[in-house]
Amino acid sequence: MKISIGTLSRAFGLSDEALRFYEKKGLLHPRRENGNGYRVFELADIQRISNIQRLKSQGFTLEEIQRVYSTGGERELAGLYGSKIREMERKIAYDRHVLARMRTTARTLKTAQKQLMQPQRVSLGRVYLLEYPSVPDMWARVEKEPLLKRLFGALPLTAYTTLIGREAMTGARSRMTKGVLFYENDAEVLDLTPEGFRLIDATSAVGCLFRLENGGFDAAEMLERLSAYMSARRLTASDDLFTQQLVSYVDDGGNAIHYARMIVPIEAAQPAD
Repeated sequence: MKISIGTLSRAFGLSDEALRFYEKKGLLHPRRENGNGYRVFELADIQRISNIQRLKSQGFTLEEIQRVYSTGGERELAGLYGSKIREMERKIAYDRHVLARMRTTARTLKTAQKQLMQPQRVSLGRVYLLEYPSVPDMWARVEKEPLLKRLFGALPLTAYTTLIGREAMTGARSRMTKGVLFYENDAEVLDLTPEGFRLIDATSAVGCLFRLENGGFDAAEMLERLSAYMSARRLTASDDLFTQQLVSYVDDGGNAIHYARMIVPIEAAQPAD
């Protein structure tokens, strides 16, 4: 049975160029018809392409598929599958963490108007971050600092943050710095360890949702509300404040909207509301 390249490409939703590329990679071996040189495929090629497509859907690269067809036997093939299974398990774990973050953001957006500028108790666990004097300073160091570069490449489970000195809770003029952070419960899927990072324990904390429009919002009002909330409950900041990014978008009027929480870590022994 002779099958043309056009018939085969239509059947599998592949371009002729893709099939020629498979041939170039040694995955297909079509015959050439005498006289015109046209590629002719056989029934065995249908099975081969089906297997290639199945392996691709399982996450195998073309180079790995080449190894499938050139391996020395079951033991080597089992090793290749084992490696791919571990890779897929890591990806599934990563995707689960991303999904959890997305669900948190979606829940927050549904109740955002009620939560805005309303301090409440939260628990974020231990947070690790790299801190810099400013955004330009941070960007200037990205090529020189492997840890910083890794955090930039690990979005969305890492995030930019603004830090404000804890003295802001007493009304004093406070310093402001910039950074990139990740949460301890994401460390394993990010393959990151605490070494080299600053630790802020936000297991017990107060959070306040705020909304920026085109980069502006009333920071003084938010700090006043946080200070009043904590004073009324006799809570004390145990570390510097930091922002927890949630979502950014552009509204119908072309305005850049950004939702985030200001987090104030507090002592774990301090009473809940």
